[in-house]
Amino acid sequence: MKVLLITTCVYNETNYSDFKRLVNSLHSQSSEAVFFHAVLFQNYTQTEMIQPANNDNYYAEHFYIKDIISLSKARNFIIERVFDLLSDYDYISFPDDDCWYPTSFWLNFEGLVSTNDCDLFYTKFCSSPIDAVGGIEKHSAYKLVQNASSNTTIYKSQIVAELRCFNESFGVGSENNGGEDTDFAIRAMLLSKYIWFSNSNLIGHRDPIAEFRYRYFKGSFGVLKNHCFSSLALMLITARKTCVGLVFLFSNKIKVTDFFIR
Repeated sequence: MKVLLITTCVYNETNYSDFKRLVNSLHSQSSEAVFFHAVLFQNYTQTEMIQPANNDNYYAEHFYIKDIISLSKARNFIIERVFDLLSDYDYISFPDDDCWYPTSFWLNFEGLVSTNDCDLFYTKFCSSPIDAVGGIEKHSAYKLVQNASSNTTIYKSQIVAELRCFNESFGVGSENNGGEDTDFAIRAMLLSKYIWFSNSNLIGHRDPIAEFRYRYFKGSFGVLKNHCFSSLALMLITARKTCVGLVFLFSNKIKVTDFFIR
């Protein structure tokens, strides 16, 4: 199995240390999968380039810019440069620089897709992920909206080729903060026939801070508004998100303008 991973890292000592943990976790995989890692280092002003830590199952290509751009623009920057190669890979994912994979993750994923057709796979993350397959269950739009993120979602390469890019109106650092992962996953869901969800914490990442969810309301709500008429399920999810937004509004955590995307 050949896997393309796309990561962006705003370069500083802490972020680069996290990035090396991600790379080391790929080096440690018990799977025979081969990984190509396309990485964009932002805020990079060093004179020397970072030497990729290539080995038999891992090959990386690094790109560099001096500026800091939104997450969606950064991913599109990389996709544009590797787009002609997408068909060379079986699956594609967009791990953040601060996530990591338990040793058997890609072996377990390879076992899943070797016996089941799979256009889209998503799971959950936490700071102490399990190193086993568990909780494979029926997909639903609600589960996808709740759980799909850049770290937890894996796409068949043909799906990414058809989607082509992230919506640059969304994403951390954009005018509508957040939502780019949800938008990409929903668009992929609408194209996919075979979708699998693992209701287990299979991927490593710092635990989410629930009380800060309101910070990403504008982006995530805007994405749901864009897709609410695609299915009854998405319409109901959007209605529920509206109620959540009203709670944030009356708690003075967001403004009325956060219900409107630019």
